[in-house]
Amino acid sequence: MSYIVFSETSALMPLNYKEAALNCKIARGSYGDYAGDAIIAFMFKGENNIKGPLGKTINNAVKAGHFNGDSQDLFQIYPCADIRCQRVILVGLGKKDKSTSENIRKAAGAAIRKLQSLKKAAVLPPGNSGETIPWIIEGAVLGNYRFDTLKNDPKNINLKELLFYSNDAGLSQNILDHARIPAEGNLVARELTNLPGNLLTPAILSRKAADLGKKYKIPVKILNEPELKKLKMGALLGVGQGSVNRPKMVVWEYKGSKAKDAPIVFVGKGVTFDSGGISIKAAAGMEAMKGDMGGAAAVISLITVLGQLKPKINVIGITPLVENLPSGTAYRPGDVLTASNGKTIEVISTDAEGRLILADALAYAGKYNPKYLIDIATLTGACMVALGVHICAGIMGTDQKLIDSLIKAGENSGERLWQLPLWDDYNSLLDSPSADMKNSGGRWGGAITAGAFLSNFTEDLDWAHIDIAGMDNEEGSHPYRSKGGTGWGVRLLTRFVLSQAPPKSP
Repeated sequence: MSYIVFSETSALMPLNYKEAALNCKIARGSYGDYAGDAIIAFMFKGENNIKGPLGKTINNAVKAGHFNGDSQDLFQIYPCADIRCQRVILVGLGKKDKSTSENIRKAAGAAIRKLQSLKKAAVLPPGNSGETIPWIIEGAVLGNYRFDTLKNDPKNINLKELLFYSNDAGLSQNILDHARIPAEGNLVARELTNLPGNLLTPAILSRKAADLGKKYKIPVKILNEPELKKLKMGALLGVGQGSVNRPKMVVWEYKGSKAKDAPIVFVGKGVTFDSGGISIKAAAGMEAMKGDMGGAAAVISLITVLGQLKPKINVIGITPLVENLPSGTAYRPGDVLTASNGKTIEVISTDAEGRLILADALAYAGKYNPKYLIDIATLTGACMVALGVHICAGIMGTDQKLIDSLIKAGENSGERLWQLPLWDDYNSLLDSPSADMKNSGGRWGGAITAGAFLSNFTEDLDWAHIDIAGMDNEEGSHPYRSKGGTGWGVRLLTRFVLSQAPPKSP
């Protein structure tokens, strides 16, 4: 009983990602008059476009070997003559001809993570140009986050404000906001992914999605177990039958265009804790399986982005939510489940559960006649074997134009994708003697056979599958990602949506 009461109480716990949110504004006047905590000067290696006494001081630091301008190189100068701010932090970006948007994000994130004790800072972008400012904002917002929601004595030391000095006449507050808002959406996803399974059951996650929808005026519908049964979602219900925390499905609908316009539909896997079920996982590292709802977190967090940017397009989010546990009521290897489209599935492994809940959600998505259908999921360890961790996610699907657009959005956002094949040959690995298909194709080509399985539930739709296993959890040190959930996918999906339709002013 105490567990249930604790979980219900946690549903009321606000998401604390706003602690890391940054107030980003265009500065007026001269940086020499700025009296905040610090001035952060971003510089390409070998380039110093800052004039006056500060420029001379920087040149002296370079000549003395204190600062060389390599990527993420940091050096503090204080006190400083002839400017009111008494601390200047130099941040290296590497050589300009080899620098990328991601290098700049990383440098900004690394700088902010070391400067979180400050409250207000000003930024001098390289060359006094506004071109790099969106990437600096993204890195700064992402690097400003830490998960201490559940600590009795949180540090509560986050940078609160960044002012940007630039002579770029084309720089506007809209440009700053369009960089900040998707990055803050990533923080929402991180916060959700970092919450433990006892504080983020399917019921609680669905309520948090509803709260976000109410805040950003996007309708959110929660399908409960009776409704899922009525829809004959036997695959989703089968996975969730072993837990006292019953399955849910969240559906939100953003209407930015005419009702007749076909929407983009995103489907996110939401296993709020994955023990593997009866095919139980190894104990070592199982605590990370609280993050097996990373795809759902990304899709739900898009509510916050679309609600502010307001692109002129229709977008729908669908997130099936379950908890996969072993019990006397759990589904078993050898069971045959019937999905909502009538196809039967022999269960080979109860730890191949993500594709089962996605099967019913993808079939449900078809009723919207989507322009594009995209699912995102922490689906297979095999994808990590193929592509490594913290490098890129895998993508496959039925429409090359869609895949190419998503790959480009990944390059622009820093959330990269690599295409895997989805040839018909892989379908034979799913053949079952007792059902239409198996839920696992075995060891070889595991990421691809998972995609082949999902293709049985997308009919003739233009569909892409994104496997983010290996991208959802940061275990080490990253310039703009703290340890824990990464919120991966929010910025990628945002870039893709905006490539399809321009946003209104936030």
